[in-house]
Amino acid sequence: MKKLFTLLTLVAGFAVGSLSAEDFSGTITWTMRVLVTDPALKKQMADAQAQLADPQVQAQLKAAQEAMNSPEMQELLKANPQMKEMLEKQLGAQKKAGAAGDATSELFPKGFTLQLKGPRCLVKTDGGLAPGEVLTFADQNVSYQIDRKARTYRKLPADPLKDTGGNYKVTPTLDTAQVVGYECRRFLVEATDKDEKMTYSIWATEDIKGLDAGSLRRLRFGEASGSEFLSQIKGVPLKIDVLTPHAKMFMVATSVKSETLPDALFALPDGFTEIAAQGR
Repeated sequence: MKKLFTLLTLVAGFAVGSLSAEDFSGTITWTMRVLVTDPALKKQMADAQAQLADPQVQAQLKAAQEAMNSPEMQELLKANPQMKEMLEKQLGAQKKAGAAGDATSELFPKGFTLQLKGPRCLVKTDGGLAPGEVLTFADQNVSYQIDRKARTYRKLPADPLKDTGGNYKVTPTLDTAQVVGYECRRFLVEATDKDEKMTYSIWATEDIKGLDAGSLRRLRFGEASGSEFLSQIKGVPLKIDVLTPHAKMFMVATSVKSETLPDALFALPDGFTEIAAQGR
């Protein structure tokens, strides 16, 4: 399960990482769908779903939520907003997953929104276990995770850009497709990670005026970096299909909108508290 979540953040990073814009100011949105195919993992998730749906477990979660809302606990959590944020997200996701009848509906994001202006970008995650926002200053190589509900933000660890000669093969193809009105070319990527083979079909366009496609190499999504082979992908990924031993993942852009965005959107919010960065 942990490896699947790691891959998920990487896939998301392909499209919604810190693209640098030269003259582009605007918004790009994607939807995401995950289909778990590994029988053992499917059983593990089904068992967890059945446990979460049990009335006794739901009652325990309700009691835990009520305990968190007590004045004593709230006072204690004031001194540790990071712990409060973590507990609230875990309890909320567990309650929703138990009520939904489908574990994947709450475990994985449903989509992403990327807003860009010059060297700054804001990524908003819709759903999943780690919803929220990541603000990146590409020219400073720094990113912040923002929690507007808790009114906090934290600095994310920076990753150096280097190519270590990973085990992958990128093959440009002649296949093309239209995605939200843009002509996209398909790149086939075959990669191996710890003896597990993964296949990516990345449909990218070079027709979004003002976006620097070369900056795709440096991505930020949560605390995950992009893959090294992105330096060989020409264009902005608008559609990504991934086949792994455990799951199939599908990500596709639903809108590309060029618009004037305010500078205030790409600044740390006033009045928010900075909390300590989490260790890796």
